[in-house]
Amino acid sequence: MERRHRRTRREKLEDELTSTEAAIEQYRAAIAAMEEKRQSLLEEIESEHIREVTKLLKEKNLSVNQLKDLLGDMTGDDLERQGA
Repeated sequence: MERRHRRTRREKLEDELTSTEAAIEQYRAAIAAMEEKRQSLLEEIESEHIREVTKLLKEKNLSVNQLKDLLGDMTGDDLERQGA
């Protein structure tokens, strides 16, 4: 019976390098997918904010121009106090 070829240290290291490179590519793909998901979620949040503002404008029977005027009359300090 023939003996199996014993792998050298270099062969083992090359195999480990190949495995490590494959894992890196998997992580890069996962990161790219998560970044796309993050961007999508940010866009959905922004859309929700716009919906909330639109709903509030309708409830208060205000136009966008009236809202601009109201906000234009406020100073930066007023906006900070209302946001806090």
